[in-house]
Amino acid sequence: MQNLILLLGILYLFTELKGIKHLVTICEIRGIGGQYNLFLPEDDEKMIILNQEIPVKYTILQGKHAVGTILLGALISLSEKKAQLRSPHSLELLSNLKLKLLIDAEMATEEEHIYAKVIQQSNVDEHLFLLWLTAIPPKASAILNALRQPG
Repeated sequence: MQNLILLLGILYLFTELKGIKHLVTICEIRGIGGQYNLFLPEDDEKMIILNQEIPVKYTILQGKHAVGTILLGALISLSEKKAQLRSPHSLELLSNLKLKLLIDAEMATEEEHIYAKVIQQSNVDEHLFLLWLTAIPPKASAILNALRQPG
C-alpha cells in the first residue's frame, strides 16, 4: 500500500516496507532554511517528446533478480536522467525495472540493458510512468542521446 501527499512543497510517501508492520513515512526534502539556507538545485531537465515511440521489454526486479514475466512498453519521452514509459501493465511506485531497447538490429547490442526506478504515475493517464534512469551502460547512453536529438 502506498499513499502520496504533497504538502507545502514537500512530497510525503506512505508505504509498507518489508519487515515493518506499519506504514513508513518517506519525505522528499530539498533543503534547509534558516541560518544554513542550503537547497538542492531544482530539477529543470526538459523532457523531449520522441518523434517515434521506442519499444522496450522490461522486467520488474526484486533486489538484483528479475521476477515475473517479460513485459512490453514504449519510451515516449526522454531527458538525460529520466524517461516516460507507456505500459499497459500496472507498476508500483519505487519499483526497479530492467529495460531492453527493442530497436534496429544495427544499433542493438547485448549491453544496452537500462536500469530504472518508477518515480511517478501520471494523474492523467494510468498507463504513463515516469522513470528515473539509475544505470545506463555507455552504448545505451549513446543510443538514448541520439534519440533525444531533434530531427
